[in-house]
Amino acid sequence: MGDYEIRPVDASDIEEISTAHTAIWKATYAGMVAQDRLDALTPAVSASRWRETLGEFADHAARGVRLRCATSIATHEMVGFATSGPARDHDASAPIELWSLNVTLRHHGTGVTLDLMTAVLGGTGTRAYLWVARDNARAVAFYRKHGFDLDGVTRYDPAWDCHEVRMTTA
Repeated sequence: MGDYEIRPVDASDIEEISTAHTAIWKATYAGMVAQDRLDALTPAVSASRWRETLGEFADHAARGVRLRCATSIATHEMVGFATSGPARDHDASAPIELWSLNVTLRHHGTGVTLDLMTAVLGGTGTRAYLWVARDNARAVAFYRKHGFDLDGVTRYDPAWDCHEVRMTTA
């Protein structure tokens, strides 16, 4: 399971990413976000959100957006994705925000999550921040291991009915 191709995402990947996104969220966030909203998440809903969020793929680099996916070399299965871009918060703690980092559960612990994060943030020393569900202890531990620290800022996400904490690189 340890051999992956990390590559830029293009519009033809949206359906496969949306399927992975839905499976990852349903497996990861049960009990952390509003169950009715999680139940309503489908690959079609996810695809619509991806298209709305990402817009035209051609101008990603010009806007400072980096979107990468990971596929298994052995099975060609989409196993994860990551997105970073300019900070979206008016009180951002760093210039770059890790917008998403998601990997299917059976590929946790293989190194692909770190590879995806590095692909969208760059190497050591990149100043970045992210928001993570407060109750997602596994993700908080992963980010701490890789240079992020809780900075004391929290927010409530009404769309998912959950509390989030902000983590920032030192």
